[in-house]
Amino acid sequence: MLPQHLHADETVRDDRVGVCTHFSQNWSPDLVMPLIAKSGAGWIRDDLNWSALEPTPGNYRIPPKVRAWIQAAHAAGLKVDVILAYGNWAYHDHYDTAAYAKAAGWLARELANDVQAIEILNEPNNFGFRDAYGGQWNGNERLGSVSPYLKKYVQILNAAAKEIKLTNPNMTVIGLGTPPPASFRMIALGLVPQVDGLTDHPYGRDIPEVVPYADNPYFFLRDGIATADANGTFASQVSMFRTQAKKYGATEKLWHTEWGYSTERSKAGKPVISEDTQAVYILRRLLESEAIGVEHTFVYDFKDDGADPYSNEQNFGLIHNDLSAKPAYFALQRVTSTLAGMSPAAPPKQATIEIDPPAKPGRLGSRCYTFSSSDGATTIIAFWDPKPWDPNAKPANATIAAPVTGEARHVFLYDLLSGNQSEISDKLSQNVSNRNGRISIPVSLSAVPQLLIVR
Repeated sequence: MLPQHLHADETVRDDRVGVCTHFSQNWSPDLVMPLIAKSGAGWIRDDLNWSALEPTPGNYRIPPKVRAWIQAAHAAGLKVDVILAYGNWAYHDHYDTAAYAKAAGWLARELANDVQAIEILNEPNNFGFRDAYGGQWNGNERLGSVSPYLKKYVQILNAAAKEIKLTNPNMTVIGLGTPPPASFRMIALGLVPQVDGLTDHPYGRDIPEVVPYADNPYFFLRDGIATADANGTFASQVSMFRTQAKKYGATEKLWHTEWGYSTERSKAGKPVISEDTQAVYILRRLLESEAIGVEHTFVYDFKDDGADPYSNEQNFGLIHNDLSAKPAYFALQRVTSTLAGMSPAAPPKQATIEIDPPAKPGRLGSRCYTFSSSDGATTIIAFWDPKPWDPNAKPANATIAAPVTGEARHVFLYDLLSGNQSEISDKLSQNVSNRNGRISIPVSLSAVPQLLIVR
């Protein structure tokens, strides 16, 4: 049988998935942490202001509120990515490189048992950092010079990574987090081997398979560098990040530490993105991220940050401000409980999909990704049409050809939005044919991701 709705003590977590939180901005750990623990996410990401950690030069402390939510996460079995964030006005240079590195090293030693990763600043293109040192947001300076803020950030990242590893070799160090054109330029400046992961915040455009960067004249003129293919696909940007990292000797492990979809309403009262649409797009991004091997991906954020329905910033949550769940919360439970322990299948074991009639040229095509259990007994195929979700749209007819080891006894279909599950064949029948070592399965293809589970 497929996983049913999980009780608190039965939660299955996927360590590749995390959620962004705002406990340092007065969320209640007592009320919110248990809900995260039931969500299926394995990580949380929150911040600690450097100035709160080191109120005067050389005097370090963990604020009680911060220690409380970190300990609550540890008790709940959640891993923690702490952002050592913002500047420190105790220093003339509010981002003094040596001072920041020493503070990061102290933090890594002090919280060695409760924190698994330290993230070096948050979005250095924002929050005053770029203003302090200068440069274009995307790093595209005249005559090819390097933006001063990019050079400064790389200095901080490299110094902090070295200091952290000296005090705690087991602590994971991650950083970058600027728009990809700027991050590519920072990679080219040279990162020390103590940096374990490269961060990015790949907020999508209208759909999660596309990012606001592409290899075309407009973006090349704006950014001076291509960070995605001509269609601006998310998958191509992940691949190009890795290519850039490999070229300059940096780690190829990618941490997408912030992205999401707000369910704000327009002034006319209609949702800009409905709660169901939010769930669909989060599912599609999570599935594609796991399929192409993103190390960790964090949805922004877990809870709405206010009750204003017209505010974009206040409505990114998987749950409402009153702690009631949106559809995305249950969707997260379903996808994490199903894919936990599954890995992307090797290329020869990837399923294929054919659409009838075929997709028109110029479209993004369809998405079809295959995952396998370690023992080879279970194959999961995720498939969807990467288009804007319209609940009234007519699905297309498609056929999936799935490679199967041995005899497939059961084939299940699982709708990740509704949670509806059905066994489409108790055994191989007229609806499921076995040819050339592959099972051909007719399916309906829509913007909602579905899973075929073959056992």
